[in-house]
Amino acid sequence: MTPAALRVPAIGLDEPLVRLGIQPDGSVEVPADPDEAGWLTGSAVPGRTGPAVLAGHVDSADGVAVFTRLSELGPGDAVEVDLDDGTTARFVVTGVERYDKDAFPTARVYGPAPAPVLRLVTCGGEFDRQAGAYEDNVVVYAVPAP
Repeated sequence: MTPAALRVPAIGLDEPLVRLGIQPDGSVEVPADPDEAGWLTGSAVPGRTGPAVLAGHVDSADGVAVFTRLSELGPGDAVEVDLDDGTTARFVVTGVERYDKDAFPTARVYGPAPAPVLRLVTCGGEFDRQAGAYEDNVVVYAVPAP
């Protein structure tokens, strides 16, 4: 069973998911296409115990990308992940945080969790043209919907 699609009604997001792995340097692979979101295959299947991690781009050289509006989410917003077995894992956002990339809370985002949780991760903050990258990451935290 794997995640197949992501829906976030509050920001008009309804996209299929691709599979993502870990890069040789230990960083999370990001989707090759800025219009795609992806599931980190080393993380939990959404709805199963542990953190399920989905990642996507905030923008590209051509404009907006799949997670452009992610930072607009707030507590109570719904997030749904369709699984390839026909079921849907339903979550509710509990918070949205922005972190300097040098202070990213790796254990909080990727570490063990005693229950199902969902993390949506993208870039944010100021774009450093010299480095060619955003200075921050935005993380949406969600728990199973009641």
